[in-house]
Amino acid sequence: MKLKEVNNYDDFITLRDSWQGVLQQCDHSIFSTWEYLSTWWKYYGKDANLRVLLTQENEEILSIAPLMLSKHTSHFGSLHKIQFIGHGSDYAEFILPKENTKCLELFLDYLLQFSDWDILELEGINEKSTTAKALLAIRNHYTPELELNDWSSCSYICLSNSLRDFMKSLSRNVRKNLDRRMRRLKENYKVEFKTQNDFDSVRAAMETFFNLHDKRWNSKGEEGVFATEVNRDFHVSLAETFNEKGWLALYFLTVDDEPISAAYTYDYDQKKYGCLTGFDPNFGQFGIGNLLKIHIIEECFRKQFSEYDLGRGSESYKTEWATGVRKNLAMGMTKGGWRVPLLLWLSNIKKHLYA
Repeated sequence: MKLKEVNNYDDFITLRDSWQGVLQQCDHSIFSTWEYLSTWWKYYGKDANLRVLLTQENEEILSIAPLMLSKHTSHFGSLHKIQFIGHGSDYAEFILPKENTKCLELFLDYLLQFSDWDILELEGINEKSTTAKALLAIRNHYTPELELNDWSSCSYICLSNSLRDFMKSLSRNVRKNLDRRMRRLKENYKVEFKTQNDFDSVRAAMETFFNLHDKRWNSKGEEGVFATEVNRDFHVSLAETFNEKGWLALYFLTVDDEPISAAYTYDYDQKKYGCLTGFDPNFGQFGIGNLLKIHIIEECFRKQFSEYDLGRGSESYKTEWATGVRKNLAMGMTKGGWRVPLLLWLSNIKKHLYA
């Protein structure tokens, strides 16, 4: 077994087909697909350096470490971090054969040979994933210490039972409100559910979604995720790519042909991944977010999905529907003696002072 580093974009592009082949042998989420990571890199990777590591045997790729090296500057100095490509996404992981720690040890041993990074900061590791299990198995083998800490949580709906059983699991009050609000809406409007396929293009559907997302946040005096052009461009490009793969599921609730609620989701490997939502606050009294959500849940059961992942965060509109919550972990390792912990401590103090 040997290790290869890919550190330029042209070589990264050539990995597309073999990447998919490795994924089929490994535990992973949609956020580790080549399509997701290559699109993310295109829009957010300009200030970082690729450091994708591959383990190979007889020229066959066995595992992948989708990493990058980035520089973070504060008033107290600069730190260089090894992070997952797609940093900040709901999930991230090493793409590893199941129950195999040897590949992970090769990745870490290789990185420790270099002095161009200060911190290994890998966030979004599903606590039940192969990556988490492998890290727990080898964490005591390394100096400096390899730390694993809680980072975030993701609520999810298990779809192993029937839709009827799921509806019974909701409180009687919730069921009554859903029926009453839908009935009131239908008494006053022509109500329909639509998808991106009902628009002239994916871009047009995404623009409608952006507007609804912005309306929701602007009504609270805040900016939404899509206030920046780069975020809008990234998600349009990603949506177009995912739509070609059959992975995009963009839902709209409309009244008199006017979209008033939207949910931006992904379908992958018999799972639904919730990304972001939006709605028109003028229709808030109808609970339109929940009316759209129950429609999506019905669609998940119809497609025989195993799970609807509601995404990172503990907002009530996620947790009140969830049947379970999973933790995501962050893996950390520091180098450079006392300097790096001191800079991290000073930066954290400033964060709290000015929060």
